[in-house]
Amino acid sequence: MAERRGARTVRAREKARALNAERRQREQQLEDLAVLWFETDEQIVDTSNAAQQKIDKYVARVRSEAEGETGRLRESMNGVVADMLKLAGVRSVAERLGISEAAVREAKVSLEGTSGEPVDSPAPPEPASGQSPLSVDALAEGARTPSA
Repeated sequence: MAERRGARTVRAREKARALNAERRQREQQLEDLAVLWFETDEQIVDTSNAAQQKIDKYVARVRSEAEGETGRLRESMNGVVADMLKLAGVRSVAERLGISEAAVREAKVSLEGTSGEPVDSPAPPEPASGQSPLSVDALAEGARTPSA
């Protein structure tokens, strides 16, 4: 019986070793898969960072282009204001454009700074003979109605 007990012990040890070997192999596979997961996660982060850098560069370039175009358009708007100021006063131009008189004056100042010549606003028109100043204002008021 002693041998039998010894044989059982040997078989039990072999079985335990086999189970442990399977567990070790499964643990190694799990560890390898976890390593692969972490490496892939790092690649995702790197890809996202690279994409964000490209996006930031693109946004900066587009903003720069937009700022340049906006500057050119503002200069054009200021030129329109200057042309309007040749025909009417600051208040009239401001009312017609629906902007503040301060904005019209800013445009006027910016134009004076770039051209070196002051933009003159005309004196109010003299009433024609036989017309009262009120009727001239009424005519000018009719011309101020903004067109759609």
